[in-house]
Amino acid sequence: MNRSRWWLVPMLVCLCGTLPAQQKQRPFIWVRAQDRMAILEKVEKQPWANEIYTEFIDQLDKTIQIHESDPVQFLGELPFDWEKRTGDQIPPFHRTYHIEDGIHKNLDNATEAEMAHARTLIRYLQVAVDCGIAYYLTEEEKYAQCAADILYVFVTAVRQSPVSEWRGRGGWLFPDDGFREVREIGYKVPLVYDFIADYLKDGGKPFDPVKNSTTEFPVAAAQEVFRTYAALSIHYGQTGSNHPILEAPNLVYNALAMENEQERDRLLAYFLTENTENQDALSEMAKMYKKKGDLWPETSQYLNAAASILTRLMLVVNRYDPTNRLGQRYAPILYSLPALDYLVYPNGQLIRWGDGKRTGTPPYSSYEEAYLLGAMDGSEEITREFASLLVSAMQEGAYHRSGILAVLWYAQEYSGEGEELVLPRTDKVDHAGIFLQRNESNTGNPEDGLMAFVGGAHMVHGHAEGMNVELYGRGEVLGVDNGRGRYQQDIHENYSRLFAAHNTVIVNGNSRSEGGWVNLGINTVTQVAMEPQPWEKALSPDHSFSITRFVDDKGELAKAVQERTLALIRTSDTSGYYVDVFRSRSELREQYHDYLYHNIGDSLVFLNDELTLTPTPDRYTANASLPWIQNRQYRHPGWHFFEQVQTAENYQKGVRARFVAEKFDQPIYMDLHIPPQDGRSYTKVLAPPTFEAPDPYENQPTPTLLIRQQGEAWHQPFALVFEPFGGKAARPTLQSVENLRQEGDFAGLRIHSRVAGRDLVQYVLLPASGKGFRDDSLGISFTGSFAVITTDSDGKLQSIYIGEGEELRYGSRVIRPASGKKSVYRRF
Repeated sequence: MNRSRWWLVPMLVCLCGTLPAQQKQRPFIWVRAQDRMAILEKVEKQPWANEIYTEFIDQLDKTIQIHESDPVQFLGELPFDWEKRTGDQIPPFHRTYHIEDGIHKNLDNATEAEMAHARTLIRYLQVAVDCGIAYYLTEEEKYAQCAADILYVFVTAVRQSPVSEWRGRGGWLFPDDGFREVREIGYKVPLVYDFIADYLKDGGKPFDPVKNSTTEFPVAAAQEVFRTYAALSIHYGQTGSNHPILEAPNLVYNALAMENEQERDRLLAYFLTENTENQDALSEMAKMYKKKGDLWPETSQYLNAAASILTRLMLVVNRYDPTNRLGQRYAPILYSLPALDYLVYPNGQLIRWGDGKRTGTPPYSSYEEAYLLGAMDGSEEITREFASLLVSAMQEGAYHRSGILAVLWYAQEYSGEGEELVLPRTDKVDHAGIFLQRNESNTGNPEDGLMAFVGGAHMVHGHAEGMNVELYGRGEVLGVDNGRGRYQQDIHENYSRLFAAHNTVIVNGNSRSEGGWVNLGINTVTQVAMEPQPWEKALSPDHSFSITRFVDDKGELAKAVQERTLALIRTSDTSGYYVDVFRSRSELREQYHDYLYHNIGDSLVFLNDELTLTPTPDRYTANASLPWIQNRQYRHPGWHFFEQVQTAENYQKGVRARFVAEKFDQPIYMDLHIPPQDGRSYTKVLAPPTFEAPDPYENQPTPTLLIRQQGEAWHQPFALVFEPFGGKAARPTLQSVENLRQEGDFAGLRIHSRVAGRDLVQYVLLPASGKGFRDDSLGISFTGSFAVITTDSDGKLQSIYIGEGEELRYGSRVIRPASGKKSVYRRF
């Protein structure tokens, strides 16, 4: 007996020759036999369904013609390993091995020939699934015959290969990437069988392309294949990530393909309630969704995919056994689906953290499936929420039903008016340590919107990013992190994932990760103060802020505590700026701190004539030759990828700089104002290209600024004011930025703007915690953490905003928040 199939012994059931009696009539995985007439009526009466169905059949018939004309050639193009054929038996398939230096590599690293074999196999199995659907709908045997032929050949060929004994990620046809195999191949095979089981039961015979004749379908062998694929989910792989979710369709569909009802339900229990060392059950996965609004704790594309997959599987299992009431039992999973509706910039792009993507669309088809679950379980709250979302998406033209599965499942004709999607002024993503601020313009033009966030945390697919920010302006995400390209590459592991690829502060050149998922562990950014609090109503139409904290204590050479104040201040419907104050101090006596900011564009230009840059090519190269062990040890902090390094040492004056991006239809600029500070050096570099940058800059280096502070950066923090502006004739509104100090320490900024011909002077007060601020010459006294006073050029008061504080005095006016509050806004 092959030891790699040890788990099959207690599951074997005698299935010899013909199909046994079934308590449920197949198909019943995606559809039930009794659903057919209602689906056909839908195709007849609903134009969208008719259009999808007609295109589906027309495309499939082209393949069917090839199959019918020469089944030997059609089936012979499957990736058989002909050298291993025995007699007149169908040979096994080529398998995709990829091991380098004794280390298993996934399918992304396979040879082109191996990838071609894999793609061919996946394509044929999809044809078989489509044929099964077409047979169910039309009852034409040509479709069942094609599906049966592919299924028979697959079952016969795959059983000739051993299953990998590598429990970490082993597979069957992909011995070194079973994780990919069950997602691309394993889940399709039982679907084919489910659709054509009655055809086989009624005497349908598959064609053997080697013997050139029809033959009996090997039911027992097919059951063993389903059993084996189910076991690849149950007994292989890893928990503690999204892997169990991604493998769950393979588990559920293969479990439902079993003919013995007891075995079917026993395997299905591994999805519903039974955890193993290699597979989490739904009951375990659902613990991540404790309340409405909770998200799967990974990056954007993974968190939404997780909820979508679970929603679909809950619907499938609920339809199989409605007593499960999975939609009602696990409703927070459903409510997480609209996350990507809200985590967007004014231009529609997603906020990005870790391995997340910049682009993506809400899973509208999953909204339909959530609605079906709610209807099945009698939950008006679920159906009401998702009906409204779907109505809005359809009315806006954002969602059009597509794909044959929509024809099989979706029937509801939603009516009424959908609720307008209102994005909150502030939001958060708890597991990512993200605190987000937005201020959309009254003009309705996305180019006039402002938005920023600060964040950082450890999670699966997270990055060692420190306390990172992104900044938006003039219709584009300008202040960016590197994103991610292909996994396992040098740039991904030793730059994109590390501090140097983010807009953060590196301490003593040694900020790093340690422990956790693939040794990328960092602490989570936490909130100190914020106004408005996430999803709450803003006090001011023009102001918002957050203060966050991060502990940079991995390794032995950083040992720092950091605090970041990020404020968004609008000065008109078309102008505004960001204030970024980053405090950082280390426990170590000798310390220095590097502030990094990456901005897409053509160049970074210093506007100070006397600031002289000289080449410093070796400035960031000390870590370039450090050991690198894939997914375990990295070349922290990653800045050895910087090129064209130029530095102005010990520059004590204020700095004004500009990032220039002139390849857009209209040029976009980001101006930086940095007040004077001793002990500073300024460096500009070209960082690697930013992944998913706008088209003009997709493959262009990323201009990047680094500011080094010798000594602590807590009482003398990094304080920068950013203003995005654009257009060929555009001019910045910011005229000057000056420090405000309290006993020699930084306490805030005086910012002078000229907006639409009028002057504004704003005092942005940010004293260190507990310090307060008092300046008798300005007539200002403040007790608190954040406030903004706005005056005209003559000092006439326009408004006062206290984001976090107890009292602010300006001249003769005294402003205090209401009892029990810490925030207030007044116009004058």
